[in-house]
Amino acid sequence: MGDDDSFKPTAIELISQPMQETLATPPFFDPPIDKFENLYSQWANGSFGIVITGQVQIDIRYLSIKGDVVAHKDSLKEPHFSKWKQWATISQQAGTPCIVQLAHPGRMSPAGAGERPPDMAAICPSSVPVELGEGWLNKKALNAVLGTPREATLDDIDAVVAAWVNGAQLAKEAGFAGCQLHGAHGFLLSQFLSPHTNRRTDDYGGSPEKRLALLKRLVKEIRDVCPRPYCLSVKLNSADYMATGVGLSTDEGLEQVKWLVECGEVDFVEISGGQAEQKTSKLHNSFGTKSLEQAPKRESTRIREAYFTDFAERVQGLNSNVPIQLSGGFRSRTGMADAIDSGICSLIGLGRSVVLQPDLPASVLLNPSVSDDEALAVPHIVKGQWLTKIIPVKVVGSGLAIQFFYHNMRRMGHGLKSDPDASIPYIVFSGILETFRSGLFQTVERLLQSFPWQSKASKID
Repeated sequence: MGDDDSFKPTAIELISQPMQETLATPPFFDPPIDKFENLYSQWANGSFGIVITGQVQIDIRYLSIKGDVVAHKDSLKEPHFSKWKQWATISQQAGTPCIVQLAHPGRMSPAGAGERPPDMAAICPSSVPVELGEGWLNKKALNAVLGTPREATLDDIDAVVAAWVNGAQLAKEAGFAGCQLHGAHGFLLSQFLSPHTNRRTDDYGGSPEKRLALLKRLVKEIRDVCPRPYCLSVKLNSADYMATGVGLSTDEGLEQVKWLVECGEVDFVEISGGQAEQKTSKLHNSFGTKSLEQAPKRESTRIREAYFTDFAERVQGLNSNVPIQLSGGFRSRTGMADAIDSGICSLIGLGRSVVLQPDLPASVLLNPSVSDDEALAVPHIVKGQWLTKIIPVKVVGSGLAIQFFYHNMRRMGHGLKSDPDASIPYIVFSGILETFRSGLFQTVERLLQSFPWQSKASKID
């Protein structure tokens, strides 16, 4: 099939999917408008069909990483609300709708990442700690970073629902086109959906139907206050990809998708997979492999470029009209076109590739002057991954590769271009140096403020 008559994706089918920007600052973690002006302007003008924001946490006490934006209890009041309205304007400046991804990390909220007392544990459907790596050192490190979560009470669940509804209303009032509920990757909603982390025996657990209760409640209560045309999306795991017989299975994951596409309240569903304890998720294990270097040819067989194609084919059997977004692994125009043409999905999620090339759809994928053979994201592999292998503490080592993308979004937020050559050691040691510098500056500042002449000078002013 030649370039002239080949099927190509269209702008409406390409989604800029959530990547954590790590740019917000305490004490309120409001949208950092000066940095988002640089970052989101690029995605807004990239010819996407929809832009989905990075994770917005719904509870300021529980962040997944320092730098997350938070939809807190005062976000609808000034001086906070004007920042949200500015963010909505920036991200939709070229006419592309933008929706806000709303999340709660649950047991994945590390110590120090939220505005909560040091002795306050994270919440989880059941008190199930993360297990990552073997040996005394790994267990000690995990306990220091994540600790043992406490089982969420019914009051906690009510508070979580109220916070999610507040986030959805905030997005609506600020001018965003909608929101997406993050129910994947081992975050709180995903924890309620998985039998590994949800061992409750009340109305919120004990059976596949009851594990869906929180998600059902969220969809209903958000729709009650945010009717259409407000867009409501849900991101779900296809499976937890843990050891055989452990965690969310693809069969139960399919039933969860089935409810979403049949409930009549959700506008599109995104499929992903895996979590911190995963063993076989292609998405989470993909950092050590160089991305596609040559566009695949369209032949009689399916290209199967995306990581979760097998599950998406099962979803196809539901015969639903609700669009399915498939994310993870897409790099080429032909791979994306094949997935859409075959009916496996209706929407293509692009994340890591559009951190390195924020205008990838406009400049390459949708550009008629770029041939199918050349229409793919720049091949890339995160450099310096040897450091992740020599660090004995897995909870630290396993999280280093994603730092490459956080680093580059911070660069973009400061008006710089992404640096594809930045290595993990460079990013780690730069971060240590910056921490030392900022800590030294704050120490000197506190010392200066403590001098007697400082107080006298302030009286003169």
